[in-house]
Amino acid sequence: MSEIRNGIVAAARWGIRNEPRIHYGEVRPIPLDGRLPLTTDCSGFTTLCYRLGGAPDPNGFGYDGRGWTGSLLEHMASIPPIVVRAGDVVVWGVYPGRHCAVVLEPGDDPLLASHGQERGPVEIRFSTESRYQPADVTWLSCLP
Repeated sequence: MSEIRNGIVAAARWGIRNEPRIHYGEVRPIPLDGRLPLTTDCSGFTTLCYRLGGAPDPNGFGYDGRGWTGSLLEHMASIPPIVVRAGDVVVWGVYPGRHCAVVLEPGDDPLLASHGQERGPVEIRFSTESRYQPADVTWLSCLP
């Protein structure tokens, strides 16, 4: 796995470990410095993981604090599930999207880092998260 992908996964696992100090809310600008406590939503958490992991802004805004699930769909490339790798993103729902999560471990039932409610971010299997989300799913990547 590349250094950047490792960094994104490490940032997501940091968020899971610090779940009690990470709260849920649609806050903009996205808090991108990683200082705790913080409040963010699913796309904000995804963006924070990319920032802390050393990746380009997955929203395409140069980490200026903007970004949402729709901008992830607009900026990242859609990929088939068979090529999903750690650090990629999954979005449920058609544009503008309802929820997104970061892939921790790919596979038949990928392990994800999801932050869609106050209890989060959490480690959750794709199949479990999908029970609560729309059927339409898009896998995304902007990484080599």
